[in-house]
Amino acid sequence: MYPDYNLLDNLPIPHDLMPALTVSAKGNAYLSQDLISRLRLRGGQPIDVLPPNSERTPYWHLDLRPNARRNIDWYPDTRPRIRGLLLPADLLHEGELLTLRLVPGEPAFPGFYPLLPAGPPVMRPKRPRQGVGGVNP
Repeated sequence: MYPDYNLLDNLPIPHDLMPALTVSAKGNAYLSQDLISRLRLRGGQPIDVLPPNSERTPYWHLDLRPNARRNIDWYPDTRPRIRGLLLPADLLHEGELLTLRLVPGEPAFPGFYPLLPAGPPVMRPKRPRQGVGGVNP
């Protein structure tokens, strides 16, 4: 009898230099500058991040088609982000972040880009608390 085939064991690991986005447990996605410039993204543009549609595939998708449900929020002095993503239950716990990297090559469908996790979720680094007058306690 053959051992069970695990697709995750047979996928190439995304290259660290590929553009990425980071998904938070609160359903926000933060876009890297590399991703913004590679895909020529702009504020207000229709966009969505779709999780894998089954447990048999690790592929997420970045939807840039005109009918995508969300928009890029981009305000002065903030990182571009997507708000209100629908994530699978128990995917991320409070304070965890998941980095997704763009898969090299052209997408099979225009405007529908495959993404792969760059690794397991990690805890968000804690910022030092600021005391009164900017002095740490």
